[in-house]
This record gives sequence, C-alpha cells and structure tokens, in this order.
Amino acid sequence: MPDSIRTAERSTKWLVTGLTLAAPLLAVWAFVFLGPANRPAHASQELDAWKVLIASQVAAWTIFLAFGIRGLVRLEASIDEWSHSGLAGRNAWRWETILFLVLVYGILSAMLVMGWIAELRNPPLLDNQGSKIALLHVVAGAAASPFLIGLKRIQLYAEDDGLWSGSANDIGRLQVLRRYLRSATAAMGTVVALAVISTGALRNAVVAAGEEPLPQEFVLIYGAFLTGVVGAVYIYVFSAIEARARSIVQAAAPLPDPNVASADAFSTAVRLRGELSQVLELGGDPRKNLEGLIAVFAPLLGALITGVGLGG
Repeated sequence: MPDSIRTAERSTKWLVTGLTLAAPLLAVWAFVFLGPANRPAHASQELDAWKVLIASQVAAWTIFLAFGIRGLVRLEASIDEWSHSGLAGRNAWRWETILFLVLVYGILSAMLVMGWIAELRNPPLLDNQGSKIALLHVVAGAAASPFLIGLKRIQLYAEDDGLWSGSANDIGRLQVLRRYLRSATAAMGTVVALAVISTGALRNAVVAAGEEPLPQEFVLIYGAFLTGVVGAVYIYVFSAIEARARSIVQAAAPLPDPNVASADAFSTAVRLRGELSQVLELGGDPRKNLEGLIAVFAPLLGALITGVGLGG
C-alpha cells in the first residue's frame, strides 16, 4: 500500500473507529427516539418490531458511513498520487461534485415532497411520526453520501484526458476505479434496500391498528424510482470508465488499414486489443455485471419482497 494511502487512513482512523463503536449506541438512541405508540396496545408488537428494525438499520447506516468515509479517503489519496492537476482543476471538481449531490438529493427530495402533498403516507402511530421519518431519511442520505462523492470523483478522473499517462500505470488505475464502482454501488443499493424493507414492519403495524396503510402501488413506484436513481448513477460512472478503457485500447493498439499488405500488423493489433480489453474488463465480465445489476435493483427487490415503500 502506498505511503500516501497509509497516511490518509491514519488521518481518519479515529473517526472511522468512533463511528463503528458508536453504531450500537445510536441504535439504542434511535429506538428511544421513536418513542411509545399513541395507538391501542394490540398494535404495539408490530410497532415494536418496526422500531427494532429501524434501530438496527441506523446501526447499519452508521457502519456504512464509517467504511464509506474510509473508502473515499483511500480513493482521494490514490487520485492525489496519480494526478498533478492544479488547484483550479480540483476546485472545478469540487463544484461539480456539489452540483451532483444537489441534483441527486434534489430528485429524491422531490419524490418525497410529491408523496407528502398527495398525502401518500401511513397514518401516525407515533408522536411526530412524520418529522421522525424525515430525519431517518436524512440519516440514510448521510450514509450514502461518501459513496456518491466517490463515484462522482472517479467519473471526473476517468473523463480528464490530462490525467492519463498512456503507460502501463493506466491499467492499474482503471482497475482500482472499477473496484470502487462496484463496491460503492453495492453499498448504495444496500442502504436504500434496507430503508425499503424496514418499512414493511410499519405497514404491518398500521394494519394491526385497524388503519388504512400506504397504498402498495405507491411503494412499488417508489422502489422503482429509487432503483432508477441508483441505476442512473451507476450507468453514468460506468460509461465514463468504459470510455476511458476504450481510449486506452485505441492508443495502445490502433488498427491499421485492413489489407493484405498489413495483414500481420492487423492480426497483431487485434490480438493486443483483445488482451487489453480483457485486462481492462472492457465490455464487462458477466459475473461482475450481475453483481452490479443486483446492487442496482436492490431497492426494487426490497419493495417487491415487502410490498411496502418509504413513507411516513
């Protein structure tokens, strides 16, 4: 491991360790924070099950946040080591990353606001249930933020022609970016899927209390919407990495004119392009593509399994 990455990890070691150790305490806090039911006792068991799931979910989100920060710090250290861009270039990256986060969270917030305006929410079983659910959404968004930032960073790096040397080092760099893309997408999909699945218990509590729960149709739409957001981010970053891989192959092994005079050179170039494409995972390994698809479709799968969606 390069010294720059070791130094970066040491700088956040206490933060990551602190968040990890705080996860159980935050789970207890979340259970207490949700408070007692304001409905009949026959709904309390279902509601307590939902509260336990939410508490476990908060602990999981906290751990995701810790490891997301660690992964982002390692990625940033690697990019700093690879690149020699000036301050102006990094400032441009910073602003593009901020705009990207505003766009993603703005789209997610718009869906929640539209659902609230349309009164597509479960009847309250807890005091201030709406504001508490909104806060849980904020916590989920915070858990996903390091992965979103990291994905935007690798997209910006992949698209910057001035940061690629045309040497063998480019192959290793691209492989690092692909690994981060897969792990970050899986983490985001899991964060969202946990949120979708956990609300199944809330819907059960609403039914047990004799109230009308959130319509299942809205849940499926919401699960599909979240899947679309995760999928759009994945494709956005994946396309940038694929384009960089193609440019590496083209620069290393340009095809000569296909004629008899250049037959040997053409065959050599084709063979080299095939080997490079395999090393760079250009076109995607089917098994790894399947992993990406599972991560992307995790929110929709969660909605289908539980038959419910996010909503207060």
